[in-house]
Amino acid sequence: MKRTTLSLVVVVAVLALVVGFATMTKPSAGHATEAKPRQVPIQRTDAVCPQVRANPGASTVYTAYTPASASAGAGAGEATLTELADRTKVRGKADAVGRPVSLPVDTAENPPLGWTASGSFAAGFAAQSTTRLATGTGRGLSGAVCETPGTDEWFVGTSTAPNRESYLYLANSTNVGAQVDVELYGPDGAIQIDGVRSMTFAPGEAQNIRLDTLKAGLPVATVHVVARTGRIAAAVRDTQGATGSDWLPQAGQPGRSFVVPGLPADASSVKLTVFGASDTDTEVGVEIIGKASTFKPAGFESVTVKRGEVKELDLGPITQGEAGALKLTAARADVLVGVRVVRGSGDNTDAAFLAGTPSLGGRGVVADNRAGGAFTDTVFLTAPQGAAKVRLTAAAGGDPATADVDVPAGTTVAVPAPVPAGAGQFALSIEPQPGSGPVHAARMINEQADKIPMFTIQGSSPARETVDLPTVRGDLTIMVREPNSTPATTATPTAPAK
Repeated sequence: MKRTTLSLVVVVAVLALVVGFATMTKPSAGHATEAKPRQVPIQRTDAVCPQVRANPGASTVYTAYTPASASAGAGAGEATLTELADRTKVRGKADAVGRPVSLPVDTAENPPLGWTASGSFAAGFAAQSTTRLATGTGRGLSGAVCETPGTDEWFVGTSTAPNRESYLYLANSTNVGAQVDVELYGPDGAIQIDGVRSMTFAPGEAQNIRLDTLKAGLPVATVHVVARTGRIAAAVRDTQGATGSDWLPQAGQPGRSFVVPGLPADASSVKLTVFGASDTDTEVGVEIIGKASTFKPAGFESVTVKRGEVKELDLGPITQGEAGALKLTAARADVLVGVRVVRGSGDNTDAAFLAGTPSLGGRGVVADNRAGGAFTDTVFLTAPQGAAKVRLTAAAGGDPATADVDVPAGTTVAVPAPVPAGAGQFALSIEPQPGSGPVHAARMINEQADKIPMFTIQGSSPARETVDLPTVRGDLTIMVREPNSTPATTATPTAPAK
């Protein structure tokens, strides 16, 4: 027998054996077992810290942290801070999981920088920049969470009024180009603006846009950044003379219900901004989740917002000496919300911006926290529904400090953050315990400088720690499946990172 004929016989025999086995093991109709995904630690996280503009006397600290327990099984890795325009220019590195790294920069201006965390440093990674300016325009503390680039980003509550100076910072930290649109909304709806449609960004490229060059005189505004191709990192910073300045947090995606945690007990002014994000007008109910209960504030029970409208509601010193949170509920259409808080009085003030936060399904991680001297660090915990128990864990590289906090249903609790022994700066994990109801959290750094309460507040979101990995199983019945039959499930689609 020729070699080719022999080979063909062997192939046919093996195929027959496989087909026969598949036929014998073919599952009965309706009894195919669905594969379940398994959760694995994420292997890479990118976070962009926006450019810090020149202010004589300003100093900035870049902080990053990965919780030690989050990286189990993720393998070796690193976390590196580089300049976006030239990724070979390394500004700093994190040297260990479970220990925050702090990189102070004394120069007044810094370009956009990017963190890349891989392997054991990726799961739960969090980063922030904090700028301190003691005097002059924009004085106070300003904190920006270093965010992963996205495709659809909203900022609610800035202004282009004559006494405000607001900038939009855009940066492409990826290795592919991006095409970006910027949309601006005011009290009368969408603003027709030129020059910010189909903007192109090469890898590493950044642009800064002063918002009043797009449309001056807006007492309140909403900014929408859309990446039509690629991804873009976006940030907005707002300054009001000597009143104070800070970065606006991203407002999330339009929806019907929001909880905005982090209202300080001594807020001298609270301004709520609501944006009508749908094609329908809607009424938005306003509630305060306070120290003892949830209630509607007298005179501010609701606000009606038209489609495309940006409306500001001056709530005044609504906290009345008790820390709280705002709960907003839209009746008929999706909205977005933002809050501007001022502390202090007269010439001795500072300002900060808040937005709605998701509830903490897992832990939240805040990289930069301060203690000692003129600094205090306050954690705001809000339980809008059931009662909650939350564990706070502060880490500075040595033994962590912990505190368990009970939050009654429908209330807000403000507590000092636990501080590791001897630490002046530390990272903080905020973790609801099993059986807790939904919890929303924020953290405030306060520095009492003479008579000025310099402060910044950052909301806490669930840390990105794991991703669902599809489980694939063998299915030899595909070789004997009848035409037009329904295939058995062989994998579960990948879910977003958690």
